[in-house]
Amino acid sequence: MLSFILWYLIISLLGLIAFPFAFRMLPGLTDRGYTLSRALGLLIWGYSFWLLGSLGVLGNDLGGQFFALGIVIALSWWGLRQHNLNEIQHWFRQNVKLIFTVELLFFVSFGVLAFIRSANPEILGTEKPMELAFINSILRSPGMPPNDPWLSGYSISYYYFGYILVALIARLAGTSGSVTFNLGISLVFSLAALGAYGILYNLLRRKSLADRGQHENSQSRNPQSAIRNSLLAPFFVFIVSNLGGFLHILRIWGVFWEENEAGEKVSKIWSWLDMGRYATPPPSGDPFPHWWWWQASRIIQDFDYNGVNKGDIIDEFPFFSFLLGDLHPHILAMPFAFLAIGLALNVFFRPQAEQIRWLGLRFNLDWPTFGLAVVALGSLGFFNTWDFPFYVAIFAGAYVLRNMFSNNDGFAPLSLGQILWQLIQLGFALGVTGVIAYLPFYVAFQSQAGGPLPNIIYVTRGIYTWIHFAPFLVPILIFLFFQWRTSGDRVGLRGGLRLTVGLIVSLLAISLLLVLLISFLNVFEGINPEAAVAGNAFLGSVAAPGWPALIGEGLKRRLTIPGTLLTLFAILSLTFALLWPRKSSSSQNSKPATVSPTTHFILLLILIGTLLVLTPEFVFLRDLFGYRINTIFKFYFQVWLLWGVAAAYGSIKLSQELRGTGKIIFQFSLVLVLTLSLTYPVMGIWSKTSGFKPANSFTLDGTAHLELSNPDEKAAMEWLLNAPDGVVAEAIGGSYSSYGRMAVNSGQPTVLGWEFHEMQWRGGTTEMGSRKADIEGLYCTSDWSLAEEILRQYDIRYVVVGQMERIAFERGTTCPAGLFDGKFIRHLSPAFVQGEVTIYEYGK
Repeated sequence: MLSFILWYLIISLLGLIAFPFAFRMLPGLTDRGYTLSRALGLLIWGYSFWLLGSLGVLGNDLGGQFFALGIVIALSWWGLRQHNLNEIQHWFRQNVKLIFTVELLFFVSFGVLAFIRSANPEILGTEKPMELAFINSILRSPGMPPNDPWLSGYSISYYYFGYILVALIARLAGTSGSVTFNLGISLVFSLAALGAYGILYNLLRRKSLADRGQHENSQSRNPQSAIRNSLLAPFFVFIVSNLGGFLHILRIWGVFWEENEAGEKVSKIWSWLDMGRYATPPPSGDPFPHWWWWQASRIIQDFDYNGVNKGDIIDEFPFFSFLLGDLHPHILAMPFAFLAIGLALNVFFRPQAEQIRWLGLRFNLDWPTFGLAVVALGSLGFFNTWDFPFYVAIFAGAYVLRNMFSNNDGFAPLSLGQILWQLIQLGFALGVTGVIAYLPFYVAFQSQAGGPLPNIIYVTRGIYTWIHFAPFLVPILIFLFFQWRTSGDRVGLRGGLRLTVGLIVSLLAISLLLVLLISFLNVFEGINPEAAVAGNAFLGSVAAPGWPALIGEGLKRRLTIPGTLLTLFAILSLTFALLWPRKSSSSQNSKPATVSPTTHFILLLILIGTLLVLTPEFVFLRDLFGYRINTIFKFYFQVWLLWGVAAAYGSIKLSQELRGTGKIIFQFSLVLVLTLSLTYPVMGIWSKTSGFKPANSFTLDGTAHLELSNPDEKAAMEWLLNAPDGVVAEAIGGSYSSYGRMAVNSGQPTVLGWEFHEMQWRGGTTEMGSRKADIEGLYCTSDWSLAEEILRQYDIRYVVVGQMERIAFERGTTCPAGLFDGKFIRHLSPAFVQGEVTIYEYGK
């Protein structure tokens, strides 16, 4: 409880400190950035600390943190100088109800998730040990970049910025890594909820002011409806789930299942769906068996040329991610994704006459706005690299939309070519500058990700898309159709249809062109045999007998499984139609559509989200898995954020403007799909927390379970946590296991941790070298000179002999029995001894 209170006070004070800076930088938002100020302050604090630390100016300690915090204070002082204190005080007095709602939302969301985590806090399984290892390593490392806890002698080769931010608060609050883990995910949830709320509030408030004919700086009090209705944004984004929970209920009820003559349960419908455990007969015992909720994050399935299921595709959504409890980069990035959307919204609503030049390019922005966009958008490459281009596209899209539809910013109506050119210009400027701003990270960064590969054979079935996105598709499609009926015209629709067809044809052409390029690799077999191997490997990955057969099967699937493409076609056509400029009878100039500016911005979010769903239908990014597993994961997760806000806005607007039968049909459809989607969070929380009956007791300490299950190992980890810095030798095992546990819980680097993860992070095994064999030799050789050579080679200070080492070596067939204790006792000093665990120290 004390740690929770300290974290709440620290982040709240940080938001208050940063608010004058937000007030100055975000005048286009009616809340002046209040809902985003905590995330903004944390970002500036973390960026200053990391950058100066990477340049060798600051150490990774409390002194360095306070110096970086001074930069945030200085920026806010500058904000106060631009807007005197009386103006900010006046804003506070005029927005008491909004401030109360925001603070209540933050406290409740932070507290509720912390309570849920306290009922199942264990840092076990999935990616949790990796994430704790990063937190502890950052807390322990003397400088930046932090040490890789699972590859001694190297720094982390992963997007670790989010872990730096939670470590900043942890060090200030004096919180251990195991508690930081659970408070960190709770904090991210509450900051992201505030961000989603703030985006919708600013849209609804601006629309309310426009409807009343009031200026953006009008001092009229906030309407209760905007304050209240904006809660739908965090509800849609973070609580609403896909229909996986409802499918599970149908399955355990035996719906669509029957017994055949052999007494076996069979189902044509469930077999046709073919979604992991959903396709297996309902369980005969516990209707909610262990991890039943996992399958909801694996709705999408890919099938190779022969129709064989490649395995589950990751299609997480926010509620699943927070239920799972992994503090992964895609989670850590969420508050700052909404911050990026807020910056785009600020630009959209803030016409500016000032112009800047960058490398010969001209932009209708001021330097502070451009600079903040660089830091905020660039951070997403460091938080979760895949997100960076998505939010650059949103920011550039908001800028171009403002130029298209603003009546007073001096821009002429834009042609399609001008629109694309402005998008490319600003996108390029932000992309390049965003990389430069975080250059120390990119210099050392390695990755498994490669270039684009053509997606010919993997066609997402429409039923999968609707099961996953139904809570958003229903309100978004009805909203778009209603908007077109009330504000659109046939000219815009024809333009939207042409643009959509052109976009899909272009993506198909790109996919076929990539196929052609890969097929040409076989031509160079005599010159470069590796090229031919790469071409044949691609065919082998999809089990296709040849290129013509592959293309033919791909085209056939697109014609016979059109559900997803037709759904996206409808969304894109209507979105483009509503954004299409039209001619006025009284003027030769193009005028903005009668669609409101707030709706224009929502259309941008819908458009970017739809493109993120559409793109993996034609291309995906190459990695070690060889199919769409990561591309779908990274793309679809961002869609949930964008479409969630859009669905909330659309639902509010439709509820306010529809009349009669149409309103009844919409509300019935929305209530039905939301009811079905809420099956998952209700049952998921109950199952994950075992009915709020924790195995031990309510706690936020993710390693507290070790006190009962393995107290000797727990004591050894705590000893290492407080021991002088040194490299640890311990047993090496596979990913998602308990191996590497000493490094995980102490922050001391081990020679090698989870091998496959290191291979993913670094794109190969070069850096790992012979480490696994050498550690086996250290434990198993009877030649002390050889063992000592290994100790010196990796600068090993601590040698752990515990349960995992005995399982991996002594109790197996690799090492002679009894070798450990005799060899190490003769030559090393035992620094820690408790029960079955001994830690020997070398070179003391």
